[in-house]
Amino acid sequence: MSEDSKILSVTPIHLSIPLAKPVYVSTFRMKSIETCLVKVRTKNGTQGLGWSFAFGAERARAISAMVRDLSGILIGKDSTKMEKNWDSMRKSVSFVGRDGISAMAIAALDTACWDISSKIYDMPLWKFLGGKKKKIRCYASEGLWLNYSLEELQEEALFFKNQGFQGMKLRVGKDELEEDVDRVCFVRETIGENINLMVDVNQGWSREKAFEAVEKLQAFNLTWIEEPVDHENYKLCSQIREKSSTPICSGETNYNVAGMLRLITDKCVDFLMPDLQRCSGITGWKKVSEIARKYSVPLTSHLFHEVSAHLICNENQDFWCEYMPWWDCIFEKKYQICKGEIILSEDPGIGLEIKEEDLDKFSPPAGG
Repeated sequence: MSEDSKILSVTPIHLSIPLAKPVYVSTFRMKSIETCLVKVRTKNGTQGLGWSFAFGAERARAISAMVRDLSGILIGKDSTKMEKNWDSMRKSVSFVGRDGISAMAIAALDTACWDISSKIYDMPLWKFLGGKKKKIRCYASEGLWLNYSLEELQEEALFFKNQGFQGMKLRVGKDELEEDVDRVCFVRETIGENINLMVDVNQGWSREKAFEAVEKLQAFNLTWIEEPVDHENYKLCSQIREKSSTPICSGETNYNVAGMLRLITDKCVDFLMPDLQRCSGITGWKKVSEIARKYSVPLTSHLFHEVSAHLICNENQDFWCEYMPWWDCIFEKKYQICKGEIILSEDPGIGLEIKEEDLDKFSPPAGG
């Protein structure tokens, strides 16, 4: 092990990133993105970045606490031994469980180690992972929220279309199903038939409403219906998928390989949506990708496009990457978006640099 790769320090930083205005989905409301940013530094000064988030300051602090706890596993270790370090962290949390906060903390640390390793080899992460393509198809997911009026939906949908996005996501899950149907119809008429339209229920439908909805929404040529009901009700998820002529997408709320495998084997999904932090980082995401490939289930990423785009470029198929620029405000370098595609850079690692001088304004006071 060289000094280049030996981990010297791990620093978690709690950031509270405010949204321009509160946004609603069917099951919760968001005013800020509570983030645990993690810096891992090697003895020669190479720094790797990773982050996880939660809706709620105390939950983000819990992730930070778990990162600090797990730092004892990594300090002094070789950062390029990602699989070995990942296994060690997962073994150490077996008593409290490998899902939930544990997975989110491991994800941030694991991602930082991949960032460091690709920098040590002087390669962008996508090349380090064996990827061949620099342009990754993405869809706009930063708007069309449940609390938007029809006028706001129209304005934003046209904005995304004019930016060149070939896909966008609309949130549904109103109290009355007819409202959902009207909103889907309105956005479809606004953007036309040639733009991919995804709808996200965020688990907000009841059994009865879900069965009724998949029938009423089949007329709108949707790319998928996402998380129609509770993510752990596998039997109901499977029944809805069997009933629906529109593809069903799920996975963002399920944890690690076991959760993804259950969705596949119980025939709950047409599209599998692994989430980087719930897969315990890049190492876990790669394992999920192997399973999806084995069962011939297409993938689509959940959030974290800054890292997910690197992962998707290693896939053989042209999968969708979710574009959600929540964290742009903390990065000096951002990815270029052109006509609905993320253009990956040739910079080593993930290719991001933190605006160190701006972090203080996103740091909440200690204890509140």
